Amino acid sequence: MGNVETPALETALVSVHDKAGLDHLARGLTARGIRLLASGGTARYLKQAGVKCDDVSGITGRVELLGGLVKTLHPGIHAGILSDRSNPAHMQELAALGFTKIDMVVVNFYALPDVSIGKDLGFIDIGGPAMARAAAKNFRSCVPVPHPSWYAAVLAEIEAGGAVSEDLRWRLATDTLTRTGTYDARVLGKVGLGPDAGPGADSIVLGLARALALRYGENPHQRAGFFTPTGETDFEVVKGELSYNNILDLDCALEALRELDGAAAVVVKHVGPCGLAEGRSPAAALEAAYACDPVSAYGGVVAVNSTFDAACAEFLAKRFVEVIVAPGFDEAALAGLAKKKARLVRAGLGRGASGLLRSAAGGVLLQERDRVPAGESLKFVSGECADQQMMRDLEFAWKAVKQVRSNAVVFARDGRTLGIGGGQPSRVDSTRLAIAKAAQFGHDLAGSVLASDGFFPFPDSVELAAAAGARAVVQPGGSIRDAEVVEAARRLGVVMATTSVRHFKH
Repeated sequence: MGNVETPALETALVSVHDKAGLDHLARGLTARGIRLLASGGTARYLKQAGVKCDDVSGITGRVELLGGLVKTLHPGIHAGILSDRSNPAHMQELAALGFTKIDMVVVNFYALPDVSIGKDLGFIDIGGPAMARAAAKNFRSCVPVPHPSWYAAVLAEIEAGGAVSEDLRWRLATDTLTRTGTYDARVLGKVGLGPDAGPGADSIVLGLARALALRYGENPHQRAGFFTPTGETDFEVVKGELSYNNILDLDCALEALRELDGAAAVVVKHVGPCGLAEGRSPAAALEAAYACDPVSAYGGVVAVNSTFDAACAEFLAKRFVEVIVAPGFDEAALAGLAKKKARLVRAGLGRGASGLLRSAAGGVLLQERDRVPAGESLKFVSGECADQQMMRDLEFAWKAVKQVRSNAVVFARDGRTLGIGGGQPSRVDSTRLAIAKAAQFGHDLAGSVLASDGFFPFPDSVELAAAAGARAVVQPGGSIRDAEVVEAARRLGVVMATTSVRHFKH
């Protein structure tokens, strides 16, 4: 959009919740002879700061109504904002009514509650978004200024030439509409009508703001960004700059750790775990997780669910990892990692979002998060649980397989994965892959357990697992050949438990 002659600025209306930088902007405007109108708390703030301003009641002819709920919702305000300076009829009507034209609207909105609040809409800002949208609609005549980040650019143009160019007005208008739309979406989220409304909702409104500028997308030639409803992240980048793939792997790592108990660790590569473990300490868990498949772990994301300490840093000292994720890093660990190129991310586990969004086929898929507790309802269909260790291994393997791309199988023993197979079109191929991986790194599968995220369509995977040394298997069940599969387990002396719940992860 090219620059055209823009009207001079005479009057600016200011009504903001976020007062960052307001003193500087206000003084810059008044220094150019621009009259300031302000409402409520903004007027009090400016006067206390020694900045001359008039109260909007001078236009509306009324004090605030309903305890402050109605301040700027008045024809005098909105006519002043919406009047077209190039339209003589507008100007004549405005003058006849004794209304003041408003050349700039500096407005941002009430802060939203920090938590979801159910059926309560009393926190919604009405006047702010109404004025912002009106100014955006009439941007050629009224400059919308929706955020403190724009103050410097607006002042620079005014101080250079006394007006605001149409190019900048257009950018201000589009950002204003983005912010009003985002605000409405966040309001819906606070009352449970955003993505958390669930897959049965008739419509979902997403309001996302950029939280991180990423190094690149899946490949270096692809630009990418990370967007969230608040424009903030649930994690802190302590060191380095993340890429698109780093974010996906980080999310996978955190989701895996939410399932594990005690001191636990996971190593993720290409949005799938190549090792998970629980241990006596973070370092012990990390070493066990890494040992599952140290070749695949090269250049991966490692995460622990407790403070990353000096022992963890020492273990990774000569190993190449892209990202290290932990709830915190102690000083000794930070010192040990100082020369390492790995990016460091501080992240708590929390619960994660209740709804999962994914773009596909020109639309968005929404589903509930898979939160069925692992091992909640094991039913033994072949043999009986031999001991507490077997039960612990079955429960751990069932938690671990939930994180692997389907068709997924996991061999585990003593709170650690020994062989992982997933992402194969055939479940038996995943089983072969897991056995081969275990053999490659010297993991003896004797006495291990096998978990499968879906039912076994044939007995072949159970037969392979038994031959490799597995003593027990956990799987959802539900195949039309369940009887054959269970019979194979009995024949081979393998304990089998079913869960009646599958954990596909596509």
